[in-house]
Amino acid sequence: MIKNTYIDIAENDLEYLETVLKTGNTFYNQLAVQCQQVAEKFLKGYLDNLFLEEDVTDLLRKHNMKKIAAKLNELKPDLKLDTVGLAYLTDFYFDARYPGDDFYTVSKEEFENCLAIMYDTVKKLKTIK
Repeated sequence: MIKNTYIDIAENDLEYLETVLKTGNTFYNQLAVQCQQVAEKFLKGYLDNLFLEEDVTDLLRKHNMKKIAAKLNELKPDLKLDTVGLAYLTDFYFDARYPGDDFYTVSKEEFENCLAIMYDTVKKLKTIK
């Protein structure tokens, strides 16, 4: 059973993504969205755990990973989370999922970039004790 925390759900989402990747799945839009979701949940989990004295509810309710990462970098400058890469990854939350003027078809190379940004973020966050 999955625990009801951002980090536990993020770990579960990451395990799901890695399982799907082992099948050779090439639905890059869905895979890019999953990368975005994993990174966002890890970011929110660490934000929620670290900022006990400050109200970060607004950041937890939105999907702006650049702002969340900037807040974490402010508290832990050694993290050096990639706010530019996370802003790029955030775009896939809507643009790869919903029809409209901004709909986007994700290429293999773009998905691989999403995957690299996600893994870089997770690796850096896991250095926090």
